[in-house]
Amino acid sequence: MKEAIIIENVWKSYKRGVVRQGDLRSTLKNAWSTVGQKTEEFYALQDISLTISQGDILGIVGPNGAGKSTLLKLLSRITFPTRGRLIIHGTLSSMLEVGTGFHPELTGIENIFLNGSILGMNRKEVNSKLESIIDFAGLEDFIKTPVKHYSSGMYVRLAFAVASHLTSDIILIDEILGTGDQEFRKKCLDKLLSASKEGRTAVIVSHQMSYLRTYCNTGIYIKDGRVHFRGTIEDTIADYISSHTNAHSEPIQNRRDRKGDGRCKIISLKLLDHDGHECIILHSGQELNFQIILQSSSDILPNPEVRIDCLDQFGQQWFVLNNTVSGTTGNFYPAKQVMTCTIKKLPLNEGYFSFDISVFVDNKLSDYVPFAMQAKVEKGIFYNTGKLPLPSKGLLVDYSWDVTNQPI
Repeated sequence: MKEAIIIENVWKSYKRGVVRQGDLRSTLKNAWSTVGQKTEEFYALQDISLTISQGDILGIVGPNGAGKSTLLKLLSRITFPTRGRLIIHGTLSSMLEVGTGFHPELTGIENIFLNGSILGMNRKEVNSKLESIIDFAGLEDFIKTPVKHYSSGMYVRLAFAVASHLTSDIILIDEILGTGDQEFRKKCLDKLLSASKEGRTAVIVSHQMSYLRTYCNTGIYIKDGRVHFRGTIEDTIADYISSHTNAHSEPIQNRRDRKGDGRCKIISLKLLDHDGHECIILHSGQELNFQIILQSSSDILPNPEVRIDCLDQFGQQWFVLNNTVSGTTGNFYPAKQVMTCTIKKLPLNEGYFSFDISVFVDNKLSDYVPFAMQAKVEKGIFYNTGKLPLPSKGLLVDYSWDVTNQPI
């Protein structure tokens, strides 16, 4: 199969303590202010070698700071490798942040033509796709408005509509679809899948594993600036989850810091997404399922109470999930019992959280495991705007406003 991208022994180093340069005045000011300061060189990417075939949709996973975004910046030529080389076959467009490639003073329609010219298309070629781009973005009423007045969601709509319609051979996407409503995100990704069938190549960085599973065919797991694993997207995600789980937690059934009489024991707790896949990073607004496996020692357990407490990194409790409070009761029988508690829209803001789990039988503590699961919550789509209040402002609430344009 024809190669779209070739990466050969690429290294990228930065110096801590060096401020990025801007205009001449700020450059001289920063140079003077850093005189005598020590700098430390570190490698964001180390010896990356990779070939991406034409028509591939490659998903890149890895923890924050692993080097994922740095790799996309090298591919888009925003920055250049310290060592090694990259070979790109064909035209390339990138969506690395909201409004990439847009001029804020130009209108939406003017920016469409600007992006087309950057990709080497003439006015006639862009004009033939103009109506489809505007319709796809759903911005008919704002297309003649300067984009500096657009919301972040409107930026994303126009940016993806332009990138998916104008004929670049390769598209790079870095978490750009984290903004906007769910229906539009699905439309974008469906368009991306159809583009792959036409031979276009895409490279996507995302923490949303469900998106990567649905739309990518291959994947790489980057860890500490190196390619830790490469394979199918399913195998890549499985390796990522396995590495993360092994590094951060001991299986619940082996925990020795538990309390209770052991009549009913917790042997597993997993966090699953809407499709039943295990989550290692959560997102505000996502569907989250707590899958619990219990094991009773012998007799029938009448109406056991299962409780999950969510706490932040300071030990402050944020919410409690309790099956008896919600009205889900029933007898447990010997051997294993699976219970699932579903939160349709996770109300947690960005931050680190842990979950304690306990089981009571006949109002007596049977098993209790503190810090049974730890999770990082990242910004997600709780509100369609993609915006969230400050993380310190408490739980997220699903609400709506109504404005009546009449005098009282």
